[in-house]
Amino acid sequence: MSKFLSNKVVEAAYLLKVRDKKNVVIIDARGNMLDDGGKMYDKAKVIDWTDISVLGDFGSENLGKLLSKENYKEIFKKLKINEETEVIAYGFTMPKAGFGDEGRIIYTFDYIGHKNVKFIDGGFDEIEKLGYNKFYNKENDRLDLTDLKREEATDNKSSIFTEELLKVVENEKYQIIDTRLQVEYNGRVIYGENKAGHIKNAISLPFNSLVDDKGFLKSKKEIEEILINKKIEKNKTQITYCTTGVRASYVAFILKELGYNVKNYEPSFARFCNVGEIEK
Repeated sequence: MSKFLSNKVVEAAYLLKVRDKKNVVIIDARGNMLDDGGKMYDKAKVIDWTDISVLGDFGSENLGKLLSKENYKEIFKKLKINEETEVIAYGFTMPKAGFGDEGRIIYTFDYIGHKNVKFIDGGFDEIEKLGYNKFYNKENDRLDLTDLKREEATDNKSSIFTEELLKVVENEKYQIIDTRLQVEYNGRVIYGENKAGHIKNAISLPFNSLVDDKGFLKSKKEIEEILINKKIEKNKTQITYCTTGVRASYVAFILKELGYNVKNYEPSFARFCNVGEIEK
């Protein structure tokens, strides 16, 4: 049962309430991690962060940046989303799987200005229990964006990029939040970064430490206690990062819901480890 009270976080049973409504779009945010033949909600369309982001080289400044609003208008047209559409996203059930991809959907839609977006607490394991499942077929179920001419966002106030981060990384008014796994923070390379470790003075806040062992978000009170124990302060600006900005988007969403002032470092550690100071 969901303990995180928010109008953007709902339980799987909510899908039953909107199942027959016309102006509702369900997004399966697992994307490339969902194998052909895997189970999915029968009314969902499969996309992931790579479909709705700039795709530069791994470790470049461009990988993971949000697209232009004109690009998102094209994507919305393909998804049949208009101003009145309710969008509901889901991902894998954490902590055993997933990267908080559903949080990346909310982060992206907030930039676009589409506020009527929610994600399913508990992930697909909870949705599967509803019984409305089908087997994923990439050709039919994955959003096709091969014709999209990608342009990066130029007015994304929720993000920060490398040049600016390098200027504030030692500024006491900012706190750098590493949302990767603790083992990554401590120096294990899992996803191919050129260096191991973390940004100097970063605070470790693993994205999946914010969910319980059943995959539900912890309560706001429980998360606040975690943040207080880690000395994450509301009178400062938090900058979240991970490897390519997905897990960081998920944590940024949660922090904002709790009243923190957050910016997501979209190029994230894959980029910063090439240009900034790293420690273990």
